[in-house]
Amino acid sequence: MKTIGKIFLSLSLALLFCWVAPWLYRLITLKAYATPFTLYSCTLHDFTSLDRSDEREFRFIDRSGGVHGDEAQPMFYASILASRGALPDSIEGRKISLEEIDYHSVIASSDPKDVNRTVPPVYLLMESVPERLELKDPEDAMVSRKSGIDIYDMATNTLRADKTAALNAALKARGFVFPARLFAGKPSHRKEYDEGYLVTDAEGKLFQLKQVNDSVTVRHFPAADGIGIDFLMITEFENHATLGYLTGADGCLQFLCPDGRIINTTVPFNPRKEDLLIVGDMFYYTVKVSDDKGERFWALRSSDFAPVDSMSRAYPHQRNLPGISFTSSTDSRVKLRLQQ
Repeated sequence: MKTIGKIFLSLSLALLFCWVAPWLYRLITLKAYATPFTLYSCTLHDFTSLDRSDEREFRFIDRSGGVHGDEAQPMFYASILASRGALPDSIEGRKISLEEIDYHSVIASSDPKDVNRTVPPVYLLMESVPERLELKDPEDAMVSRKSGIDIYDMATNTLRADKTAALNAALKARGFVFPARLFAGKPSHRKEYDEGYLVTDAEGKLFQLKQVNDSVTVRHFPAADGIGIDFLMITEFENHATLGYLTGADGCLQFLCPDGRIINTTVPFNPRKEDLLIVGDMFYYTVKVSDDKGERFWALRSSDFAPVDSMSRAYPHQRNLPGISFTSSTDSRVKLRLQQ
């Protein structure tokens, strides 16, 4: 028994050393750094990065090293420019106003931790056409099962049999194959409007489930058939420019339009390993995809999401000791991991 105990203790100490030593090495040797906020400029037609070396004012540096003020990003700093009377009347031949700038403003993000986490198949169901025009907290919830989707009254925790039967009949009539695979929605009253959920079935076909007057409507998007969707994000922006973002088998970010069209941006994006940030305005969308090695940027034209420019920025290389860890920046699970 003593021999077994010594072997167990030795293995435990070796495991602890393999975990603690790389952690201590990173703690002592790694240097903190921050990458500058970067957007595509609709006036300079170039990527500009925020420089705060002079703490008294904001400066933007373009890729040629040119230094600019707030006017380099009139869409993002419109209120500041307007307060100084420096907001242009038009850009690229298009009249602009603070109201229109705000209407077309878009900010969206995705984090691997959110994509990779395991969640129960329960989805709050909002009423998209409330009686008093203002969205309110959901009263029903959908539960995804192998043979269908059940709807429950949350106040009483009872099955709404008629509503459940109507939803499943509508899904089957439109070719939905159970069980559902992906759900994407934002069941919160803190938004302008509600588009319900984007859902994929067992065959990867894309649908929209939306509650209207206490009845769940079903819409199928044939343009997404065969894409092999593995990531969904619903968008409910004020300008209704898109209905959602998705990725498929080709590994590129794609936009779902309200009319059902799918636009492939050709922007490589792995939602399970990379962060996504999209900042859009009247003229251009800046798309940033980043991982632990660096950042990649694309500028897309807002009118048709066609790419117009791109750039990349690598992070400083920092050497790590090989060892083990129990957590990861891409998920929330605690398990034994080998790190290089």
